Amino acid sequence: MHNPRDIGPTSGPTSGSTSGPNPGPPLSDDARWAVLVGRLRADSGGLVDEFVQRVRRIAPYGRGLVPPDRLVADADLTFDHLLRRIAGQDVPERLAHVGEAIGRDRARRGVPLNELLSAVRLDFRVLWSALRDRATPEERDVLVSRVEHMWAVVEDYTLQIQAGYQEEAAFLARERHGERTALVGELLGSEDPDPDQVERVALALAVDVDADFLVAAAGATSGAALRRAAEALAAGGRVAHVQSTGPHSVLIAAWQGGTGPPVRAVLDGVPCGVGPLAHGLANVPRCARLATEVASVGSGPGPVELGDAWLPLAAGRLSDTAAELVDSVLSGLAAAPPGERDRLLETVRAYAESGSVKEVAERSFCHRNTVLNRLRRFTALTGRDVTRPADAAVVLLALAAVR
Repeated sequence: MHNPRDIGPTSGPTSGSTSGPNPGPPLSDDARWAVLVGRLRADSGGLVDEFVQRVRRIAPYGRGLVPPDRLVADADLTFDHLLRRIAGQDVPERLAHVGEAIGRDRARRGVPLNELLSAVRLDFRVLWSALRDRATPEERDVLVSRVEHMWAVVEDYTLQIQAGYQEEAAFLARERHGERTALVGELLGSEDPDPDQVERVALALAVDVDADFLVAAAGATSGAALRRAAEALAAGGRVAHVQSTGPHSVLIAAWQGGTGPPVRAVLDGVPCGVGPLAHGLANVPRCARLATEVASVGSGPGPVELGDAWLPLAAGRLSDTAAELVDSVLSGLAAAPPGERDRLLETVRAYAESGSVKEVAERSFCHRNTVLNRLRRFTALTGRDVTRPADAAVVLLALAAVR
């Protein structure tokens, strides 16, 4: 507790009393206030006891997030700091940064900020109650006149604690993000992650290793949009992490919404590739690689799923056989003049998209017989009838390889 020699005068006239043979002049309000506060400082241990008793009713403190000895030591320093300030005295260096230190400590211990601020504001109640109990009838007017000053001191101290807490919380968040980034980076770079590695990532992300995960990838120009989508997911209570992997950013989000429309809804307006749903954290690396491939070959104003990008994706994986496929399927078109060849390919692509001769005719501003004639001409030149699904698939794959 405090050194009694550091308390200052606590005896003598308290309110201009006329008792005694030489009463002297009445004390000023400031002097009466100093006497009252000095009287309280002489018994500051009672303040600490009262505060500790009250603060333990706040859930995190009741659970023991702050050890009792630390709670008592911090309360002792706090009341020493506050009593000096409300008395108008200088605060020594050893007490100047108590508030910031307490804020940082509570952030590290995981005390929620709202509960911390509730605890700090108990200081005013404890101080006010103690001063009211110790004030003589002649001192009550000066006590009342100092209420606003006391509240301002406690609020300023509260702001110091809040600032320390927020600075430490931001630092811890950066540390946790750095740790998550390193662990997720290692996971995404693994062909076959081991169970221990997967468990470490699960702990860092606070997810279940067996949960389902949405995985999407965006190029450099769409990375900001992908991060905004992740922030929206996080705001909705989902775990979402965006990892930079060189030319792409990869989103990993705990997911329970199925595929298709729910995925397109949360990624609406984000040009990105969407991998298959990862069943378990260990499957995220493979799904991320597929999402990156889809992002590399897909195009559009929004998300492109694997099923919508299978042609260019498959064509890209043909590697050194792509030229042979194109030659075997489309070489017959060389017999047609360039203008006719372009019209035939345009018609084939349009028909493959819709499967309707009527729709192709309307889009091309020509008669349906013209469309049929072009399809027959394509078959005659290539030997492939695009009205048959098997032939259409081969032709489309060859056309994707040409691109």
